[in-house]
Amino acid sequence: MASCGGTSGNSKEEPLVPPTVSIKTQNVSGEAGSQFLSVSSTGNWTIVTSAPWLTVSPDTGSGNSNTVVLSYTENTDAVRTATVTISSSGGSATASITQNKLVVPVPPSPGPGDNPSQQEENGYGFKTAPYKWLELPETIEGDELEFFAHYMPLGGATVRNYSFDWDYDNLVAPWVAYPLCSGNIGNGGRSDQWGLDPLLPDKKQPVLFKAYSNFGSRGHQIPSADRLNRDANIQTFYFTNMTPQDYDFNGGIWAVLEGKVRDWARKTGAATGTDTLYVVTGCYIGNSTRKAFDNNGKAVAVPEGYFKALLRYKNSESVGHKGFMACAFYFENENKYGSKITKELSMSVADLEKKLGYKLFVNLEAKVGAETAKAIKEENPATVSWWWQ
Repeated sequence: MASCGGTSGNSKEEPLVPPTVSIKTQNVSGEAGSQFLSVSSTGNWTIVTSAPWLTVSPDTGSGNSNTVVLSYTENTDAVRTATVTISSSGGSATASITQNKLVVPVPPSPGPGDNPSQQEENGYGFKTAPYKWLELPETIEGDELEFFAHYMPLGGATVRNYSFDWDYDNLVAPWVAYPLCSGNIGNGGRSDQWGLDPLLPDKKQPVLFKAYSNFGSRGHQIPSADRLNRDANIQTFYFTNMTPQDYDFNGGIWAVLEGKVRDWARKTGAATGTDTLYVVTGCYIGNSTRKAFDNNGKAVAVPEGYFKALLRYKNSESVGHKGFMACAFYFENENKYGSKITKELSMSVADLEKKLGYKLFVNLEAKVGAETAKAIKEENPATVSWWWQ
């Protein structure tokens, strides 16, 4: 007779076997990453981790598996260790992983030591841009603006994050320029580490730990969401990247356009994808006499409007003009544009140049020739279906 809840007296219960879990790479770099776990169990199992920076997916299952993903976030603090514990009816087992601190290279930055011949006397940046990056507008010697560039670590190298011209009189950057693609957008979130730009003295930039005292919002020129890796994102919160922007405009059509630009940069496909989207974002002072005031009472010019100029490149002769096409937008600094980016709001780069009074993508001609560069800039983006698909 079988006992209650048991087996017949002539049979033997299967022994309970403890599960196992192993981590292939137990010492990892400070960068965010993931790897597969190796799990062995005779029945159902559950996995938990000892720290929030370490996660598994899925965290439940049955039997053996080599497809459980162990993920870890970027580590900018001290070396840290956590454990992974698997539990089943047969018992439990643990494995540990150690993550080193992220090593951030000290980025080079343009300055008096790099090219003394291009420095203003007692200046802080370059008179003109010493680089031939495709996203750059023209920089003009003698216009009292100075050129600066910020750099970021990416894939084991130091690359440009963004560059800008600085207007010492109005305390804004007339433009900020940068390359954009899925690879340099990165992963992470807003750092919200508002701070002074280390390339300029405090007295030569607005102080904006809090919003302007009398106007709108601290509007990013290169958006925070265009650079999500932590060190790159922190640089987007420098005060030199801020301008006085109408609050509802900043959170309205301007935010919609920023998202649209990222969508264009992330597009994939042999003909429909984007290798790099070169972006110029800027503010236009025009005839504005309005002033906003920083946290120390310094006056900052309130721009009349804002613009974006986009140069898309795809390494394909069948795309655009030698792989390039362009699109531009200009908005007044007020909330009156609705909530959708349409072709009717776009304009050619050539028309935007006429509005601004200086050249955009000034190095494009050397890349593709004068005639092709002219065709790219003059093309009406409203007639190019790629932008509106």
